[in-house]
Amino acid sequence: MYWRFARDLRGFLRTPLTMDDCRRELAARLDQRAARWLHLVRQTVFDNPRSPYLKLLRHAGCGFADLENGVRRDGLEPTLQRLADRGVRVSHEQFKGRGEFREADFDNPRLAPHLEAATGASRGAGTRTPYELSFLRDEWAMHLVPMIAGLDLLAHPAAIWYPILPGAGTIVLLGRHKAGLKAARWFSPVAANQIRPSLKNRLGQQVVLRCGNLLGTGWPAPEYVSLAEPEKIIHWLRAMLDEHGGCCLASYTSAVAALCQRGRETGVSLAGARFTVSGEPLTAAKRAAIEATGATVYSTYASMEAGLIGGGCFQPEHADEVHFFSDSFALVQRPRPVPHADATVDAFLLTSLLPSAPKILLNVETGDYGCRVERPCGCLWEQLGLSVHLHDIRGFDKLTGAGMTFIGTDLVRVMEEVLPARFGGGATDYQMLEEEHDGRTRLVILIHPRLGPLDETVVVQTVLDQLRRGAEHNRMMAAIWQQSNMLAVRRAEPQTTRRGKLLPLHIQSQKPLD
Repeated sequence: MYWRFARDLRGFLRTPLTMDDCRRELAARLDQRAARWLHLVRQTVFDNPRSPYLKLLRHAGCGFADLENGVRRDGLEPTLQRLADRGVRVSHEQFKGRGEFREADFDNPRLAPHLEAATGASRGAGTRTPYELSFLRDEWAMHLVPMIAGLDLLAHPAAIWYPILPGAGTIVLLGRHKAGLKAARWFSPVAANQIRPSLKNRLGQQVVLRCGNLLGTGWPAPEYVSLAEPEKIIHWLRAMLDEHGGCCLASYTSAVAALCQRGRETGVSLAGARFTVSGEPLTAAKRAAIEATGATVYSTYASMEAGLIGGGCFQPEHADEVHFFSDSFALVQRPRPVPHADATVDAFLLTSLLPSAPKILLNVETGDYGCRVERPCGCLWEQLGLSVHLHDIRGFDKLTGAGMTFIGTDLVRVMEEVLPARFGGGATDYQMLEEEHDGRTRLVILIHPRLGPLDETVVVQTVLDQLRRGAEHNRMMAAIWQQSNMLAVRRAEPQTTRRGKLLPLHIQSQKPLD
């Protein structure tokens, strides 16, 4: 894999994408959406006996001709909606390998990957995602170029604050470089000695940087900067503002909110700085906390498995409003009950359209829900033909903080089994609650007061120890949560739902779940 990377990197770097490239290619993609999807499905599903979707389609009595006829008669999204109603859909749990499918079953069978990254769960290795360099061009860079143009980012120095492999930093570095935005600094919220990366990931990180720099990229080596002590980045931002009049930092939403909070506490103005954030919702409170420093913040909707799903509207009506990238994906929604919560949401079902997609998605739940609207806004994305807006995007079965995600189903075991065995009481005496205060996300462990005195530090450490079991990506997530003080203990009775149920998790929602 890394031999292929070294061989093909020169060609990847040779021609950065331009705005004219994006206008031309996005228009062609939007014009050919249905035909491209049918071609992709034929190659990766019907010609792939191992495809999990083949079994679902056969069970629904759908052949390729049925899909062709449906698209021709009704269009792409109505066909996908009808398939979802007939059982051709994959839950978020199934996609993460918690069912009859393995996470590798969804890999694009036609790829020859150049590198891998992973996104997580609290147990196991997390979801491993293989990438071709072509995907970093066709999906990441193709949508970063308009973002860069709309925010005028090329005029000032840029940096990233994302973790080393198996985290997202390397993918972000490569995608932004292809879009013409070179990183002057790379800050990582985790150090290698904290997560003990596998040999493959240690080698991969070195191969990427050394090959790139042999070709003259000037890519910086990662510098460890804890989320709890962001002063080094604040000083860099301030120096760039003084010297160049502007700068840009890309990072997780909570990380940027915490950095801005520290800046306000120390009296540092960040007026003129631009932040691009991802990994968790940009709520109204987080946006206000960031903008209170004088900075500008721009939201992206992304996942490691899918890539960039949406880019922030330049004329938003909602804090986290993004334009859905309908050139690369199709999206339908379907009601579904929320695991471990007394609620139902209109879940997003995502379908991939790009032949270079690392994972083949066909009505796959993203684990999120939200509002989908079409409205005129006049911004650059609409001019490019991307008129579908998403907003109030929230996860329905995962807890997210500092850009790190643990699937709720795994935390249930900790709440219901591990903590009662260690500290006493029963399964209903403990609950994990996600809340937001002053623009910062906190995960609060509610413990019933009747259990008597407890060492809260030991409780938090017990939870983190459980969550960091498994591969290095899980250790990385636990390390980030620990250094950012994401977990706190509160002695209070666990909360009940509107229907009177007492559940181990309360997933955050800006709007009430139905």
